[in-house]
Amino acid sequence: MYDVVVAGVGIAGAFTLRTLSKNLKVVGIDKREKLGYPVECGELVPTKKEMKSLLPHLEDYSIFDIPEKYTSNRTKFLEFVIPNGKSVKVEFEMLVINRDRFISEIAEKSGHEIRNRTKILGYEPEEQKLNLRDLNRMKNYELKADVVVASDGANSRIAKSLGVWKYEIASAKQYVMTDVECDEDTVYMFVGSKIAPGGYAWIIPKGNGIANVGVGIRQSFISKDDSIHKILDRFVKEYPYSSRYLKRAEVICKIGAVAPVDKPIDKTVFNRTLLVGDSASMILSHVAAGIPVSMIAGDIAGRVVNDYFNGKADIEMYERIWREKLLDTMMNSYRIKQLWDKISITDEKICKYFKFIGKKDMAAILRSRIPVKLRIAEPFMPILNIVF
Repeated sequence: MYDVVVAGVGIAGAFTLRTLSKNLKVVGIDKREKLGYPVECGELVPTKKEMKSLLPHLEDYSIFDIPEKYTSNRTKFLEFVIPNGKSVKVEFEMLVINRDRFISEIAEKSGHEIRNRTKILGYEPEEQKLNLRDLNRMKNYELKADVVVASDGANSRIAKSLGVWKYEIASAKQYVMTDVECDEDTVYMFVGSKIAPGGYAWIIPKGNGIANVGVGIRQSFISKDDSIHKILDRFVKEYPYSSRYLKRAEVICKIGAVAPVDKPIDKTVFNRTLLVGDSASMILSHVAAGIPVSMIAGDIAGRVVNDYFNGKADIEMYERIWREKLLDTMMNSYRIKQLWDKISITDEKICKYFKFIGKKDMAAILRSRIPVKLRIAEPFMPILNIVF
């Protein structure tokens, strides 16, 4: 019997392990052979300065003092490219992290036991019991704990067992490419129904000519005869506003993943089970950015669990704290995503709306703030869509 099981050691799980007291009997379980690998995301984290703007309700931002050994590049700008090739370039500083090393070293330095290649088959919440399969020995077994931290990602088995897995999921596919010819201080985002239906495409420079090049889509937006694989290849080889950076580029590896693009679930504590990160749909949904909020949520979960075992707090405190610190930003992000769905009905409408959206507006949107002109325009969008 363990005090705590951390089920899933991605960003949220690693930061939970990092914070949990060494006096507790803790085990982290993960299906991967190597923690954090494959990478499964663009690896972007806004700098500490930007996080102060994005998450204004935090008191302590030291968690975003990310050591240089975990970063491959530091970018200064984000260039947002619309379907006619026109772009808006704004200042927004981000770190491109080595996500696999970031996760594995943080989890391992926690000092807690970690079981790799352990798959979650199911969860019995009444008994706090995980049904697991050891993929090394190919044997099934059970594991119980006083507290279970569910950080098992967007396809969370635990969320499904609790009946709360109802959030919208986006699919992502990415190439890591070499010999990419773009400005290495700039992250590029491309939008349009022909290149990233329901989402966006990206070029994220990692330094030395290497970049993460990918697309994120929502299945309900693509045609029946299309696929994410075809969409990514069109983006790399055919789309004029991206392929110009990729003429000599070669694929090093391929990565696929899913991510929630919804508002957070209504309840994240069930008895002594806590849902953390993607499993709770904790995401900045308008850009599908989960790393920063997962770092914070994992840290909050670890602190609350420590206080629970010390008799200073109940587990429900986790719900109250993360909502106080994170919810406003995530709900703003979700509202921006809803507004974007209204604007992006066609590529032509995107281009027309962007005649009225400038640098200041995009700077606000990137920081999960809704520009005044969009607030004013929102009630009139049904009429504007007819006019446009």
